[in-house]
Amino acid sequence: MKQIAFYISILSILIFSGCKKYEIIDSKPGESISPVTNLTYAKTSSSVTLSWTLPTSYPSDILQPASVIITIIRDGQLIDTREVTNTPVSYIYPSYVSSQKYKFIVKVKGNVNTKDPNFSSLRYSLGQTVEL
Repeated sequence: MKQIAFYISILSILIFSGCKKYEIIDSKPGESISPVTNLTYAKTSSSVTLSWTLPTSYPSDILQPASVIITIIRDGQLIDTREVTNTPVSYIYPSYVSSQKYKFIVKVKGNVNTKDPNFSSLRYSLGQTVEL
């Protein structure tokens, strides 16, 4: 009988400890980075060249130069995520196969000037997508 009472009390503790309400983090602190604009592509038989315009201004706590993160999805599967540094305005994807569907997501990544270990040192813009 003592074992049953013990297991019931442990089970009750586990159930009720999981019912705490935590706030959902909606965003990171600080001013957001504007996304890339004018995202275009040009394809050849074996490659795709992505081009874009970077934001004209960045929040004051973002260190320059900014980077661009490119997420590559082929036929619904994540293939790769590339980081292109030094404020790039284009990227060439060399492994294009015309019989497959592609999605490229382009985001601006900025390093934040912070020493506080409680805050992330990275900030991303919203992504812009192009589908082929």
